[in-house]
Amino acid sequence: MIEELHIRGLGVIEDATLELGDGLTVVTGETGAGKTLLVTALELLLGARASTGLVRRGHRTAVVEAVLRAPEPTAAADRPDDDGDDEDDADAAATADAVRELWDLAEDGLLIVSREIPAEGRSRARVGGRLVPTSLLTALLGPHVEVHGQHEHVRLERPAVQRRLLDGFGDDAHRTALDAYRTAHLAWETARERLRRLTDDAGDRAARLDRLRAEADEIDAAALDVEADGALDRDIDRLANADALRDALDTAHTAAGPSGALDGLGRAVAALRRTPGDDTDVAGLADRLAALSSELSDAVADLATLAGDVEADDARLDALQQRKRDVTRLLRRYGASVEDVLTHRATVARELDELEALTSDAGGIEAEVDAAHQRLVAAGATLTAARRATGERLTTAVGQHLAELGLPHAHLTVDVRPAAAPTPDGLDRVELLLAANPGEPAARLADAASGGERSRVALALEVVLTAAHGRGVLVFDEVDAGIGGTTALAVGEKLARLAGPDGAARQVLCVTHLAQVAAAADDHHRVEKVVVDGRTVTRVERVADDERAAVISRMLGGDATADAGLEHARGLLAAARSGRPG
Repeated sequence: MIEELHIRGLGVIEDATLELGDGLTVVTGETGAGKTLLVTALELLLGARASTGLVRRGHRTAVVEAVLRAPEPTAAADRPDDDGDDEDDADAAATADAVRELWDLAEDGLLIVSREIPAEGRSRARVGGRLVPTSLLTALLGPHVEVHGQHEHVRLERPAVQRRLLDGFGDDAHRTALDAYRTAHLAWETARERLRRLTDDAGDRAARLDRLRAEADEIDAAALDVEADGALDRDIDRLANADALRDALDTAHTAAGPSGALDGLGRAVAALRRTPGDDTDVAGLADRLAALSSELSDAVADLATLAGDVEADDARLDALQQRKRDVTRLLRRYGASVEDVLTHRATVARELDELEALTSDAGGIEAEVDAAHQRLVAAGATLTAARRATGERLTTAVGQHLAELGLPHAHLTVDVRPAAAPTPDGLDRVELLLAANPGEPAARLADAASGGERSRVALALEVVLTAAHGRGVLVFDEVDAGIGGTTALAVGEKLARLAGPDGAARQVLCVTHLAQVAAAADDHHRVEKVVVDGRTVTRVERVADDERAAVISRMLGGDATADAGLEHARGLLAAARSGRPG
């Protein structure tokens, strides 16, 4: 519930405060006095786009503030009604958590929400004193406040809006059918996208397959060996310098071999072994020299082996150099080392398997698309049946209101027929048709009725649909345009009933020019323009109970002090009190 609305520097409003209670509150005033700015203020609090042109001349900033009575915790956590667009689950969960945190800022059950529109720059939104994105205002208040503008019947003439309204009026079975259809549609679209990509990418995929197969063949033909190909530089170097290397090995073998150092070490060890006594130092030196002799013996053998392997072989040198060129070419293309090239070959193998499997799966994906389409059609048929059943309930409910609004012979029909193609919202095109008079065929709302009749149809729909939505605050901006006489009495009674006990004690705010509607209100606020210091200022004040008859008399077009006008106004008030629910 909105307990207080404060506006400063918005359009013609200098500074105004409205204290609002439960039930039906009306706002009246002459044309151009600024009544609709009150609705604009509420729309700004709901996250509507802000224009710097709304800022009153002489003010740096326009400010709209509302004191809200926090709803029950379960209601506060509700998500906004579906608007027909899919929302990412993670984003939706994050938004719901943020909304709960904002309601937790309420003190003594009250939460202050504000919107500031600077004359220059971007608007700012605050909840409980905390800066928040404007989108959070919509998430916070959207489930609890609904605004119906004075041209609502124009919006209602759009088939997409009519379809959403019908779905919003549906019961649990209807919503289950809609959810099931949307799930089936998503699965169908996903399968179609896979098939589309498979078809569209066929040429690219074939070229990619050819390239990958060529790479695999090139690497396989090389028969890379990590150890052998890793030693190419060393082997080429040995063959290129074979003569000098062999001379060095022979010299080393002679110096260290049996005729050289090895023979000397052998004699040294034998001499130490022959010493008398058990001198541990001598024995230790003998062991060390024996170990050196053994290690030197192995090295001498290796020198002999390596010297035997080193031979000048021009043919082998040419072969190794060619192998080096072949391996270098692969390294330039596929990696910095032989290991990198072999890793790339493994990657190529995996991608080949995937692309070849994808190509072979084309028939399977086509079958998947067909199966998904069959499920879509079945889910769509269920949704169509649910919509037709909901349409019958909606037309029955609206018909009762149309009779009370002076259209006893009007008949509303919900036309559910096949759409040109499946959409995310069903296989149907939903349209509201109206037969305004007996014997006339049903036609689109825009063609079947006058502006006043369309307004009454819109009001009947709004009363039925808003009762189904369960929102706590309903705002009507001159939706009673084009209505008068006894029909206006019915409008006032209907709005009062919507706000009464059978309407779950809603708070209904109505901007109206009709005295009959004003008389039905629980509370009455008047907007009027006055001149202060040579400048026009809009003033908003509550009409005291003992002043209402005079104000309503003036709305009827008479003298506020004339006996006949006052008597008529008092009669309206008395009739409204006697007919008020509860």
